[in-house]
Amino acid sequence: MSKILITGASGFVGSFLVEEALSRGLDVYAGIRSTSSRKWLQDPKINFIELNLSDRDSLQHDIRQHQFDYIIHNAGLTKANKIADLFKVNADYSHNLAQAALASQHLKKFSFMSSLAAYGTADYQESKVVAPDSPPRPITSYGKSKLRAEEKLLDISDLPLMIFRPTGIFGPREGDFLQVFKSIKSGIALQVGMSEQWLTLIYVKDLVRVILDATLSTQADRAYFVSDGNLYRGSEFNSLIAKHLGKSPFHLKVPLPIVSAIATITDISSRITGQSNILSRDKLPEIKSRSMDCDISNLVQDHNFRPLYTLDQAIAETADWYTNNGWI
Repeated sequence: MSKILITGASGFVGSFLVEEALSRGLDVYAGIRSTSSRKWLQDPKINFIELNLSDRDSLQHDIRQHQFDYIIHNAGLTKANKIADLFKVNADYSHNLAQAALASQHLKKFSFMSSLAAYGTADYQESKVVAPDSPPRPITSYGKSKLRAEEKLLDISDLPLMIFRPTGIFGPREGDFLQVFKSIKSGIALQVGMSEQWLTLIYVKDLVRVILDATLSTQADRAYFVSDGNLYRGSEFNSLIAKHLGKSPFHLKVPLPIVSAIATITDISSRITGQSNILSRDKLPEIKSRSMDCDISNLVQDHNFRPLYTLDQAIAETADWYTNNGWI
């Protein structure tokens, strides 16, 4: 039985990665912190390992002791009050783990969960599509920290590396898109900006399936953007949510200057409370972007990826989960 370590296992994507790995008969080790919740990690077949990603010596000891065949490094920060924390956790800690991974004599693959944000949005590409051969143009601190992580990992000799750059990930247990569902449930469908925004999306169950497919494959030294392969109007996404929530919301377009003003206020609030927010001035270039289009052709070619869920089916399942679990 092959042994796999999944870091960030207690979170949204991590918990689904654990479930997918278990379904494939792997010996799964959930990498967590001592303070991590195990709410979504109840299967008795899960092995738990507490990792200190800031301590290279302890990481090397743990990796050498367990001799993992596969590592999926999913742990990281999406937002923080201090930009330095994003780079420390997303880049430096990833480098620490990858260096330690070389201590495993059995390592077949080190898969890193990056983000489309590492390359920016399609607005900043001449072709208006973010493609595998596009120059990276991150426009947020988060994206820059993920790109720095990729660069540091690529500098490690003999690391059997695979990089995944998902676009917007949604599904049960997710907290950011949840705000869209809540708003529509309350009767308001928001559109940021006066013109349509084009989205690329990936349902979490399709995401983790292709990540395991690729991780367990014989290929390495590859990088992929990950979406369901379609481009959606933001209004279409909102309409499908409204349909499955049984709502006819008021459609409100929020001018970008107002969004900028709100971001300034939330930044001030974050400095006072110490709590980071989804909306910040650092995120404004991404929020203002009109297209998240990305090219997944190499993912399709290498792993025959086809989503099992349509957007309609994925939203229906997500809406049901949020409702049944009292999140909306």
